[in-house]
Amino acid sequence: MGLRLEVRSLWTAAATVSGARFEFDQTRVVIGRRRGADVILPHAAVSQLHATIETRGTGYAVRDEGSTNGTRVNGQRIAPGRPKPLRSGDRIEVGGFALVVEVGVTAQLTSAEDTRALALRLLREARDEHLPEPTLTVLNGVGAGTRLELPPAPSSVVLGRGDKADLRLDDADASREHAEVARTAAGVMVRDLGAKNGILVDRRRVQGERLLHDRDEITLGATVVLYEDPAAETLEAVAADEDEAVEELPSAPEPEPSPAAEEPEPAPDEAGDEPEPEPTAPPAEVVVEPRRAEGPRTDALIYALAGSVLALSIAALVWLLSSG
Repeated sequence: MGLRLEVRSLWTAAATVSGARFEFDQTRVVIGRRRGADVILPHAAVSQLHATIETRGTGYAVRDEGSTNGTRVNGQRIAPGRPKPLRSGDRIEVGGFALVVEVGVTAQLTSAEDTRALALRLLREARDEHLPEPTLTVLNGVGAGTRLELPPAPSSVVLGRGDKADLRLDDADASREHAEVARTAAGVMVRDLGAKNGILVDRRRVQGERLLHDRDEITLGATVVLYEDPAAETLEAVAADEDEAVEELPSAPEPEPSPAAEEPEPAPDEAGDEPEPEPTAPPAEVVVEPRRAEGPRTDALIYALAGSVLALSIAALVWLLSSG
């Protein structure tokens, strides 16, 4: 079961900050400022050994290792030494860096070399002042002393004998397009472009591509080119610093809640008057049943009428008999 950490510096609000990705498939991941940590966070607000993430059952848990500025999960500070279970989407905040967790991934393992390269990238994003960019310098031959500053990532430059090369080498043993040096999310890479004599880095042949480190020497034909990254010295200095207690660390903004749906207000008509109220349905017709008379008064009236009819009938019968 793999673990992925998307790390972003909170020390700058620049929209260009893209962060770094670390991926592991191991039982313990060390987070801190010291050299050799699995995730190096280059700022004095991060302790040398700040926190660890370890497997716990079928998942992972994070534990603060008694750091100076503490560890937060989803904005809540966790107790030192007590593991806090994690799940995908959780956000760990460590000394001004946000680490978004994803578990159960198929990990492309982050090596120690990758970790250092990503730490340099995070260092550049966390610093207030601009750090010098990496450079390539020709050390020998006709072009000795020629220097090329690498543009910000993502970018690439071509080294070779051809006129279209970004760093042109006056060397018959070099190919027209001999090698490419690219700045990527993973660091600065050198790639062999199919040169007839290949390329060496610190006298070791490169098959395909290789990650470059400060003061690596690249040999192309008979020419040696020095790669330098001034940020590497700054990274070493930061790693050796004492912890800095920070009263208020930058924090990741909480997601804004979705606004509740509101009924749209009726717009005024073209004349600017208030809209007329919508007609309402007429009230339902109320049918009133006639009230039925009740009690002995009603019964007496009925009996009197019946008696009158009977008397008239008898009188009419007597009259008919007397007439016949």
